[in-house]
Amino acid sequence: MQARISLLEAANLEIRDRLVKIETRLNALASKEDLAHLRAELHASLNVQTWRIIGAVTLLTGAVYYLAKFGH
Repeated sequence: MQARISLLEAANLEIRDRLVKIETRLNALASKEDLAHLRAELHASLNVQTWRIIGAVTLLTGAVYYLAKFGH
């Protein structure tokens, strides 16, 4: 009986160590809220970048039109 208790206590210590490692890893992983925030931030930055590109293309198109019409 005493041998079984000793084995269970040793197993308990090993399980406790493994659990601490798992909890440490879980703290480093992203949660659903983190991913939702990241997704919203990515969407906003892509939206801003898209409008900057559209503005630059519009500006360049206007410059080329002006040069073609009045540049000679």
